[in-house]
Amino acid sequence: MKAWIDQRIGRQFLFVFYLFIGLILLTSLAVYVYTENRIEQTTTSLENVSERRTNATELFETWQSMQYEMRGYVILGDEEMLTRVKDKQALIETQTAWFEANAVTEKEKVYASDARTLFSAYQERVMPSLERYVVAKRTGTVTEPFLQMPTLGKVTPQAEPPADRKFKINSKSAADMSASIVDMESVFTEYRNSLNDEENMLREQLATHTKWAQVLWLLSLLAVLLVLFIAARPYVQRLTGQLQDLIVNSGRLADEQIVPMQWASSRNEVGQLTDSFRQMASSLAMQRHQVEEEREKTARLLHSIRDAVIYVEHTTNEKMANQALFVMFNQAITKRNEMDLYRLDADLEALGLQVDQKNAFFSFMRHAFEGEGMEESVTFSMNQEARFIQMYAEKIHLRGTRHGTMLVFRDVTQETEVDRLKTELVSTVSHELRTPLTSIIGFTELLRYRSLQPDRVDQYLGMIHQETLRLEDLISNLLDVQRMESGQQAYEYQPERLHDILSETIALHQGASQHHALTLECDTNLLVYGDRNRLSQLFTNLLHNAIKYSPDGGKVAVCVTHDQADTIEISVQDKGIGIPESAISKLFDKFYRVDNSASRKIGGTGLGLAICKEIAEGHGGSIHVDSSVGDGSTFTITLPKYVAEDKMSS
Repeated sequence: MKAWIDQRIGRQFLFVFYLFIGLILLTSLAVYVYTENRIEQTTTSLENVSERRTNATELFETWQSMQYEMRGYVILGDEEMLTRVKDKQALIETQTAWFEANAVTEKEKVYASDARTLFSAYQERVMPSLERYVVAKRTGTVTEPFLQMPTLGKVTPQAEPPADRKFKINSKSAADMSASIVDMESVFTEYRNSLNDEENMLREQLATHTKWAQVLWLLSLLAVLLVLFIAARPYVQRLTGQLQDLIVNSGRLADEQIVPMQWASSRNEVGQLTDSFRQMASSLAMQRHQVEEEREKTARLLHSIRDAVIYVEHTTNEKMANQALFVMFNQAITKRNEMDLYRLDADLEALGLQVDQKNAFFSFMRHAFEGEGMEESVTFSMNQEARFIQMYAEKIHLRGTRHGTMLVFRDVTQETEVDRLKTELVSTVSHELRTPLTSIIGFTELLRYRSLQPDRVDQYLGMIHQETLRLEDLISNLLDVQRMESGQQAYEYQPERLHDILSETIALHQGASQHHALTLECDTNLLVYGDRNRLSQLFTNLLHNAIKYSPDGGKVAVCVTHDQADTIEISVQDKGIGIPESAISKLFDKFYRVDNSASRKIGGTGLGLAICKEIAEGHGGSIHVDSSVGDGSTFTITLPKYVAEDKMSS
């Protein structure tokens, strides 16, 4: 067995490793089992103590609550208080029975017996007396305003209680009943103190078990390390001796200018490594050719990737780049050589002129070449945000000395746009969903937990309905955008009378707004070939925006013209706050909203106009806007005209 292990260094290491793991597992398992049993026993005892203390506290609190209710009944004569007293009596009966059934120690049995004795005395003597007192006071037999024990004794005369009763209630003294309750509190306090002492003792035992477990595990670990040291020492001595021989022979090989020598080989991997040295001389002649091939392969690989790469040699300041770099920065390739990287004659400062964030770009370049601490990467835009580039730098070291710097430029325009859309989607949807949901939850809680007047209930239900419709509109817009982007939006085309669609839409919005005057100019015989529901959605979105962005009211005019033979123009004009010229180019993008104070106060998702554009283009038309801040906006939709005769002949 030992000879078989000596044949491989891996077997030697694995033998020591498995021995170490086995000993650790055995000792750890033994310590774990011991500690787990101890801790589990102590934890179970702690849980038992906690349960008994909780039940004792609940019993005492129920007693106190019952006393308060009974005093209120005696003073006020309220039968509901008497009902609650009887409910608490039933609860005390259950709690006392629990202690009688689960009493183990002598203290627990004494506590259960005392609780039962007091409860029985209270049920048999105090409760009937107090109930008779209330009845006597109602009938006029007792006229005193407050309960006095001598009077109570006259109302309900009874024989003296047994001499061995622990809790004696004497009707001749007003303090006897309170003293009995004080006795119960003393019993409860003494029992709870005993539970606290028992819990403290258990916690000390738990801490002791934990410390002993740590000590035992540490001692077992030291024992395992000692065994490993004794077992592994022969293998380590043998291996270090073989490696020392290999080092000496390697030095000889270098002195002989890589002339192989015949060395005696051992049976393990060190001997195999010695044999490999003998083959090294014959392979050196082939390595130079292979290095050239790898260099050409590397160059071709760098030319084939889409990331732009620049390598700057520090000693000569020579710059080499792949083909993607010249394309990205619009540089001419002076000399093509597929076996190597292309030489870059332009200065890095000239490349930086195309960057929008020039200061950040040159600062990153300076830190990269000076070797200072810098961020992992930097993202910048080029040519007025026409393209977004992520750039990072790597130091190139050869034999421990820095020779140059590699700069990598990655086009992340698409990823940047996707991240922007994601951010806008999350921000818009979270805000737009949270606002109506907050209102719905608030009004629902008012309706659920408060008694309100019918008119107030109708008002809150109307608000909930309005916010629900707002949620439905938001979700419908999101679903419409998803269907349109995935190409799943289907249109049911058929001839439709444009005047009917516009008049229905205007009538709906005219009734919803009292501060706006909506007008329509349209030929009643004008037809379009399209989906009535989607066209109604298109005009609804435009009219809704015209009203929403005209907070001061005013005229909203819808005008339809068809001067040309085959097209129809529908314009929706308002006199609202208008749109800045800088925002018009992005107005129909998804989730885009004009960033000014007036628009932020109004709110919205930025999906309505994107849906309008998709519907218009889905019907073979287009949409554009003319607007200026403070003078209102005019949205114009162009749609193909439908001629019934031409359609039938075609």
